[in-house]
Amino acid sequence: MSPTRRDFLWAVGAAGAALTISQEAGDVFWSVEETPDPGWAPGMETRRASSCLLCPARCGIRGRVVDGRLVRITGNPLHPMSAGGACPRGVAGVQVLYHPERLASPLMRVGARGAGEWRRISPQGAITIISERLQGLRASGRPESLALVAGYCAGTMEDLWRRFLTAFGSPNYVADDYDDGAGAVMDLMHGIPRAPSYDLERSDYVLSFGAPLFESWWSPLQAYVAFGGRGVASGARGRFVHVDSRFSRTAAHAHEWVGIRPGAHAALALGMAYVMIRDELYDAAFVRRHVAGFEDFVDADGRRREGYRSLVQRNFRTEEASALTGVPVERISSLARAFAASRFPVAVCGSDVLLAPDGLLAGLAVHSLNLLMGSVNRPGGVLFGEAPPLAPLPPAALDETARAGLTRERVGGPWPPFGAGDRVARFADALNRGDGRPVDALLLYYTNPLAASTDPAAWRQAQERIPFVVSFSPFLDETTRYADLVLPDLLAYERWQDAPAPASYPHPVWGVARPLVEPQGGGTHTGDAVLAIARSLGGGVAASLPYEDFPALLKARARGLFAARRGTILGGAFELGLHRQMEERGWWLSEHAEFEPFWAELVERGGWTDLFYDDTDPGRLARTPSGRVDLMPVSLLRVLDAEGRGRRPYVDVAGAGSTPPDGYPLRLLPYRVSTLASGTLGLERWLVEQPVLFPHVSWRPWIEVHPATARSLGFDDGTDVWVVSTRGRYRARLKVFAGTDRQNVCAPYGLRHPGGEPASPLALLDGTVDPLTGMPSWLSTFVRLERA
Repeated sequence: MSPTRRDFLWAVGAAGAALTISQEAGDVFWSVEETPDPGWAPGMETRRASSCLLCPARCGIRGRVVDGRLVRITGNPLHPMSAGGACPRGVAGVQVLYHPERLASPLMRVGARGAGEWRRISPQGAITIISERLQGLRASGRPESLALVAGYCAGTMEDLWRRFLTAFGSPNYVADDYDDGAGAVMDLMHGIPRAPSYDLERSDYVLSFGAPLFESWWSPLQAYVAFGGRGVASGARGRFVHVDSRFSRTAAHAHEWVGIRPGAHAALALGMAYVMIRDELYDAAFVRRHVAGFEDFVDADGRRREGYRSLVQRNFRTEEASALTGVPVERISSLARAFAASRFPVAVCGSDVLLAPDGLLAGLAVHSLNLLMGSVNRPGGVLFGEAPPLAPLPPAALDETARAGLTRERVGGPWPPFGAGDRVARFADALNRGDGRPVDALLLYYTNPLAASTDPAAWRQAQERIPFVVSFSPFLDETTRYADLVLPDLLAYERWQDAPAPASYPHPVWGVARPLVEPQGGGTHTGDAVLAIARSLGGGVAASLPYEDFPALLKARARGLFAARRGTILGGAFELGLHRQMEERGWWLSEHAEFEPFWAELVERGGWTDLFYDDTDPGRLARTPSGRVDLMPVSLLRVLDAEGRGRRPYVDVAGAGSTPPDGYPLRLLPYRVSTLASGTLGLERWLVEQPVLFPHVSWRPWIEVHPATARSLGFDDGTDVWVVSTRGRYRARLKVFAGTDRQNVCAPYGLRHPGGEPASPLALLDGTVDPLTGMPSWLSTFVRLERA
């Protein structure tokens, strides 16, 4: 039997890792050294399905537990998105569980904030203190002075937090959850306010515009499974083309990399659109039936507007697109023809497009390629999946205090026209300006703004203004060190939680994370703590959350899956495929007559999914008033008119700028590494030794500079330098790398020096934002390099 492409990729990866180890480590032993008397006997071993909670991908995992200790994490082969895969971050989760710096009990501050002086208290004591402080806010008629800053916690934990705040009377849920503005693009064009899904597995031509599919995308394993599994069923081999300004790991995995100037992704997309329209290569029938704004039109105010066709043909001839992007005319034409000739092409819009001064307009331009080819709501294209059909929480019981608090404006508002922007930064700025009512109590849940903020000083100042700060972090991270009370959560392998698949995956998956081992320290499940606080507050807050504990809440929500008469418990490829085919033909068979057996098997196998997608449903194509996808949204045109800057869609899309300020000649391009996506790399020490593109660069933060740039500055490979902007500086090791442009400095963020010194390029950003979404620009800052 010949190996599949997926087998080949895994084999090559293993060989590369082995080569790296053998070059650096000297003698290598591939098995445990035999001893005459090892002094131990085989213990009790179990393997349990669960879900990884370390990043938004929420992949399925299996834990190997020996004598009550978690010794290994592997992928769950029944999970349809991750299909048995596990990234290095997930495998290294064992290190987080047994990390020596994990908090062993709740802590109460006794000295000055940040001084590190604490005393231990009991979990019940911590819950009592929090409850009394919150009860005081409600008694004084100020429930809106409670705020929560929460990291990515999609699913029941997010629903629990939102319901708690609503019943309490606070509108201040501040999400720190990887938003990149893609949902705003889809809302404007489709009337569907959510990030899109991409059917990578069935696409035969994937054109990625700055989407780090194999690094820090929503689910890198989704991309690995999609591309690694090609040819298994149909023999078709798709093509993957990556467009970006840096030769990244994703670029290395692509069949073709298209190097491009920063901020020019949309110009390339529109240059391709010009060729497709000029040569009549687009799907004219789809555009005619389902797309508005393609031709010139008269808007509702009686004003004549140029349509998409006219704007593209006037402004993005191939010669003009080439001048903007640096991509040769011939290559733009060949990309357009290859994309149009494919049966199931899809253009994927990444954060490098959207985190720009004109990110929203650039996102519209990239997504327009999908509309030209009709690659929406069909196999291999852009899909809009549904959330798992969970049983809803009971209606909130709002008392007079809660109703009054909910009428108050959220801290950080008003919002930009098409999004909330960087909510954490807006929250801090509002507090520091003294806008609106003060925040008297702040809860922090899996967020660390002092480490991840683009303005750490502003966050520090804002946190100092809040009298009572509670963190639920299991570790004393930068922000938690300045809290007043720490009630550490249980870790992902000790608690119950659900794990819905991210928006990038087109099918609903409801994974279940369950305890693999007994709790190791003095932590408390934050879900249980919230329910206990609600009971202590009583009244409408308690009535809104009538659950004994968090497992009972999860089980109650799963009853919605049981009653939905669709989908199935996770199973093998044959089982899932059979259920999918049955649903396509209008059939569905119940596997369990009672809920309890259904729940038991769901937990045992790791979750539930429904792989059927109805691509005939017009509501999944557009939910606009006209029922058509809109290339020229009226609401956007009115906002641009009101700006008075003369900006137009599909014209003003290259807002990166090209003239550096005096003394700062190089453009800074921060980027995410896959292992840094949610900020706990420092806890997984093994990961810093994992090779990315540079197998000999580890333990130290680095930046990437073109060889000619390094020579002009008099720096060698490995030189320690200061990266300096008008906002600050940090120290890093210079890596000479031909995969970056001569005018750019590429910088991963989230790394630290061995002594703990942070190295965050985000702290150097100049504060430029997209005025339409409020999202920060990652490509507008210029720096200089100085020898450290």
